[in-house]
Amino acid sequence: MSAPTYDDAHVMLQLARWGAESDLNKATRFVWGEKFIDDYQEFIKKYPRGSKEFAYVLQVCGWYESLGALWVNNLLNEKLIDDWVLVTSIWERVKGFALGFREEVGEARILEHFEALAKKQSK
Repeated sequence: MSAPTYDDAHVMLQLARWGAESDLNKATRFVWGEKFIDDYQEFIKKYPRGSKEFAYVLQVCGWYESLGALWVNNLLNEKLIDDWVLVTSIWERVKGFALGFREEVGEARILEHFEALAKKQSK
């Protein structure tokens, strides 16, 4: 595995800035909180599309999908990601939602990079 570069650090800082500016921490707190429901069908009964809670989970998933897309395309160093973010733990938390959303939309590629990065990191 190659060493991270200054370019990798720049991308990482841009991702961190994007998360801060979009209030990703608020969305992440919801995902880790007691009100989060990991079963997709149960989740949408309580928090339907259009709810702030639904948006929170999509925001978290979207941020990690972006991280995964950069990784898959070799635009962000794997070692840096491993040192910075625990992707596997957040994937395990939202996996039921993510897979249910993927099935409902009928698009197998939805959140595929997030899932792939989590699987790689769990090895």
